[in-house]
Amino acid sequence: MLTLKVIGGTKGPGAMSAGDYTDANLPLLALLQRGVRWFSDQLLQRLEAEGVEPITPAHAGVLAHLGHDTPLNIAELARRAGVTRQTMHRAVTQLLDEGLLISTPGPGFPRSTLIALTEAGRRRRDVASGILRDLEQELGEQLGDAALAQLRDNLTRAWRDENR
Repeated sequence: MLTLKVIGGTKGPGAMSAGDYTDANLPLLALLQRGVRWFSDQLLQRLEAEGVEPITPAHAGVLAHLGHDTPLNIAELARRAGVTRQTMHRAVTQLLDEGLLISTPGPGFPRSTLIALTEAGRRRRDVASGILRDLEQELGEQLGDAALAQLRDNLTRAWRDENR
């Protein structure tokens, strides 16, 4: 287990010694960031091992929301991913430039466009999704299936209203 040392600080009652500051004392944000970093690093390493061009977890999330046959507009993609339209637009533009997505005129408004996967986008999405499933399974083996299910449930409930 990683132990962090506190450098500097104050002496006196309530001051932590270096040995008192373990992972359990880290702010929740730091622990969540550590988990995201582990998933991100592992995803990139395993994509490389599969001979697939790297993709960011954010881009993998965009690709994961696109089905095989149903194009979506940027607003719907943003809603499903729980991000702003501007954030989704940036990600879609990058993925269009990489040839992983295509944009076609949508019905209705002149500026309405529909976003769909290219064949290269499908392949990268499928490989990345498989790797992320494997990583989640590995986490389940480390934590136990019940703890992983509880973690998933807790995180879903914590931000459920954010995506509505």
